[in-house]
Amino acid sequence: MNRVSVANHTVPRPLRLLIVEDSKNDADLLLRTLRTGGYEPAYQVVDSAAAMRAALEVQEWDVITSDHSMPQFSGPAALELALELCPNVPFIIVSGEIGLNLGVSLIKGGAEDYVQKDELVRLVPVIERVLDDVEDRCKQQSWEQALQVSETRYRRLFETAQDGILIVNADTGQIDDVNPFLLNLVGYSREEYLGKKLWEVGVFKDSEASKAAFLELERKSYIRFEDIPLRTKSGGCVDVEFISNVYLVENQRVIQCNIRDISERREAEMAIRNLNADLEQRVHARTVQVEDLNKELETFNYSVSHDLRAPLRRIAGLVKALEEDCAGKMDSQGKRLIQDIQASTLHMTGLIQALLKLASFSTGKLQWNSTDLTSMAHVIATELKQSDPGRHVEFVVGEDVTAAGDATLLRVVMENLLGNAWKFTSHRDSARIEFGVAPQTNKGAVYFVRDNGAGFDMKYADRLFGAFQRLHAESEFPGTGIGLASVQRIVFRHGGHIWAESLGRQGATFYFTLEAFPKHGAALPSRHAAESKLAGGPADTDLSPRVPLDKSKTVVMA
Repeated sequence: MNRVSVANHTVPRPLRLLIVEDSKNDADLLLRTLRTGGYEPAYQVVDSAAAMRAALEVQEWDVITSDHSMPQFSGPAALELALELCPNVPFIIVSGEIGLNLGVSLIKGGAEDYVQKDELVRLVPVIERVLDDVEDRCKQQSWEQALQVSETRYRRLFETAQDGILIVNADTGQIDDVNPFLLNLVGYSREEYLGKKLWEVGVFKDSEASKAAFLELERKSYIRFEDIPLRTKSGGCVDVEFISNVYLVENQRVIQCNIRDISERREAEMAIRNLNADLEQRVHARTVQVEDLNKELETFNYSVSHDLRAPLRRIAGLVKALEEDCAGKMDSQGKRLIQDIQASTLHMTGLIQALLKLASFSTGKLQWNSTDLTSMAHVIATELKQSDPGRHVEFVVGEDVTAAGDATLLRVVMENLLGNAWKFTSHRDSARIEFGVAPQTNKGAVYFVRDNGAGFDMKYADRLFGAFQRLHAESEFPGTGIGLASVQRIVFRHGGHIWAESLGRQGATFYFTLEAFPKHGAALPSRHAAESKLAGGPADTDLSPRVPLDKSKTVVMA
C-alpha cells in the first residue's frame, strides 16, 4: 500500500533513503519515481566511500540504493561498507549497466535486489517488498529473542528448582531430561538417566510398579503419591512426594515428574505426633489431679459444714443457756457481751454458708439452655421492691434479652448484680437501675447492669471480685463480700468475662459476656481455667461499651 487516505487527502509515506549516485539527474529521476509511487523521501546523496561512511554513522536509514559503476566509487564497495556498518538495512542496486549474472552475484553478496535504470517503474514495488521483509525479519527476531528468554528462564528454574524434575516422553516412557536436584538426591549421574526408560533407572527399578504407574498416568494424565520411599544409589531411602502430569509441547505429549523430598516434613509430623501424645498424657495426668482436687474440695466442704458448724452451734447453745440461766445475775455490760458473742456466732455461720455456696459454683455439670434474662430481671426487681416497699427505685429492663447457660447459675448472677445495685443505691432519694445488652461486638453480646449508686474508686477495681473483699464499710452497706466473687466464678465457668467501671459517686456499671452454646464435645471451662482468668482481669477483653441502653427495647418499672 503506497498511500494512506485521510479525509479524502492522500498522505505520502515517509522513507529515509540514502542514495549512492554520482549523477544528479539520475538521483532526481529516482526521487521523482518514489514520490509518484506515494513516498516522501528524507534523503541524502553521496558518491564516495568517505561520504557514505559519514552518512551511515550519523543517521539511521530505511533503504540504501546504489549505482553500480561510479568514477570514485562502486556498487560492490558500497555494499561491503553497508554490510559492515548497517547489515540490517536493505541494499538495492539501481544501475543502467548491469546484467543478469552480475545482479545475481550482487544479491548473493548481500544485496536485496537490483533494478535497471530504464525500468524504474519496478523500484517502488521492490522497496515495498524489501521493507515488508525487514519488518518480518524484525518480528522473527523478536519472537526468537522472546523464545530464547523463555527458554533461559525455564532452564534456570529447571536447574535451580528445589524439587527433583524428570521430563519423560509420554509415548515411549524414555527420559529426556533430569535436573541437578534429583541427581544430588538419589546419587545417580545424568548419563544414567538420559535415554533410558523410566522403569529402567535404578531409582525406579521396580519395573512392574513403575510400568503400572506409567499406564495409569497415560489414562488419567495425572498421578500423585503422597508418601513413597525412594531408593538412592548408595542403598539409602528418601521419603518423597511424587507428582506426574501429562501436557503437550509442540503437539508432542510430555510427562513431567516432580519429586519432592519430604523427609523434614515427616520428621516434623513425627515430632508433632510425639508432642500430641505427650500432651495427651499431661492432660490425662492433670485431669486426674483436678479430679483429686475436686474430691479434696468436697471433703473440705464436708469438714467445714460438719466440723466447724457443730462447735458454732455448741457455742450458740451455751451462750443462750448462759443468757437464760444467769440473766438476773448479769449487769448491762455482761448482757452486751452475750449479745456480741451471739452476733459474732451468727456472722461466722453466715461466712461459712457463703464460703460453701461459693465452692459449689466451681463444681457440678452445667445445664446449657436458652435463658430469658429479661423475665428473670423483672422477677428479681419485683422481689427487691417487695423486700423494701418504702423505697422508690426506677428499673429499666431491656426487652427480649436472652443468653445461653445454666439457668440456675445465671439466676445467681442476676440476683447478685441487681441486688448489689439495689443495695448501693439505698442512699439515693431517686434511684435508677438498668439491665440490658450493649451494642454487639465481634465477641458477641455484652450484658450490663448499671446504677446511679455509691460507685467505687477505679484504682481498687481489681479487688471487686475477690472473696470477702469489700470497698465500703459494713456499717454503711452490709454483706459478706462473697456475691461478686460468686458472679465472677459463674461467668468464667460459662466461658465469659466480667469487669466493672465507675465514675465515683455517680454510680457503677458491671459488664459481662457469656459463651454461646458450646459445640458438641467441647470442654467447658474448668475451675482452674476460670481462676486463671482472674489474673488478667478486665484487660483480658477489649469490650468496654459505654453506650446507654436502647430505649426502644426497654420496659420501665417505677
